Amino acid sequence: MAALLIKNLPPGIHAKLRSRAERNHRSMNREAISILESTLQGQTGADLPPPVRTRRPLDPATILAILRAGRESRV
Repeated sequence: MAALLIKNLPPGIHAKLRSRAERNHRSMNREAISILESTLQGQTGADLPPPVRTRRPLDPATILAILRAGRESRV
């Protein structure tokens, strides 16, 4: 079976996952799998946004700025 390690999980998301897992009498791992299954069920590659294409590779600082901007826009 494949494994997934989630780094830099925000504390608020961790707390919500823990609370939801306890409420559903599941481990946090099983709860995360359940959330992913229910979210991704029935989706195909056509449901995903197109990949970002650039003419040159992005530098790490630009990638971090894009990720931070995405996180801030969801709050």
